[in-house]
Amino acid sequence: MKNKWVTILVLVPVFLLSFLIFPQPGYSKKDSFRIKFATLAPDGSTWMKYMRRLDKAVKKKSHGRLGFRLYGGGIAGDESNVLRKIRIGQIHSAVFSGVGIGRILPMVRVLDLPFLFRNTEEVDLVQKRLQDNFAQHFKKKGFEFISWAEVGSVHLFSQKAIRKVKDLSHLKIWSWSGDPISKETFAVMGTNPIPLAVTDVTTALNTKMIDTVYGPPLGILALQWYTNVKYMTLLPLANATGAFLISAKAFKKIPPDLVPLFQREVVSTMDSLTQELRRQTGDTIKLLKDGGLTMLPMPTGKDLEEFYRVHDEVAKKLAGKVYPREILDQVYEILNRPH
Repeated sequence: MKNKWVTILVLVPVFLLSFLIFPQPGYSKKDSFRIKFATLAPDGSTWMKYMRRLDKAVKKKSHGRLGFRLYGGGIAGDESNVLRKIRIGQIHSAVFSGVGIGRILPMVRVLDLPFLFRNTEEVDLVQKRLQDNFAQHFKKKGFEFISWAEVGSVHLFSQKAIRKVKDLSHLKIWSWSGDPISKETFAVMGTNPIPLAVTDVTTALNTKMIDTVYGPPLGILALQWYTNVKYMTLLPLANATGAFLISAKAFKKIPPDLVPLFQREVVSTMDSLTQELRRQTGDTIKLLKDGGLTMLPMPTGKDLEEFYRVHDEVAKKLAGKVYPREILDQVYEILNRPH
């Protein structure tokens, strides 16, 4: 009898310890979640490498209870398609830029205005100051804002040299379908842009339907668009804003104790990705140059002023239509710029 009690006293703590260490049947299913994430970034790109690192880190630190299912390379469609799939629950999360953000919360597009920022320090400052305000508005639209996500400085890539604003007037310029910012920008520059989904641009370049595109150098390289153009303008056209968003419905499915881990890992990964992409931009421009592209230097004097005046006109025309005038004024105040 004594031996029996000794055995029980030994086995009970062992049993309790094993219960704590090894989740019981049903635990992983009930308290785990896989976030379906979509991006236009192709496999092998820096973007996808960092997303795979994020997935690995989250799975490891959550002991497999939380992770991602990644749909890269536009396999889930362009941002409009992804947004539709998020709203019906087929996709949970994505990094949106341009059109996607505009269809959720148009006011954020103020950050995509042409020739608004002069350097990355200004970009970081404005994003930091406006983040909480935008996050509250995203929440009202059914999305949780998790982090800014670097898309990068946007440049023009063309078959003909662009040194002055008037040089654009005879070009067949692509604009992202449904994007009021690019449409108005190119209209002010004196051209009639051709709206297309991102997934249709390669075909349009190959058939010479268009001869001018825009995007971050890394994106132009990854998508192979550079093979159909001859020039890159070193003057940044704009900074493309990106936001890592997850639907409110999907966010609620994340086990509550893992929400801080999810938010912390995403923010950390996006910060690291931003720094890496900025480091790689110079190398990418060199690769594009070595690949045969001619780099058009920054314009100076009156030519540069003419490009900057495009900002003034576009910003004024879209205020009250795409974003409130108050948000634009707030951006100017942060940048200590007259308005």
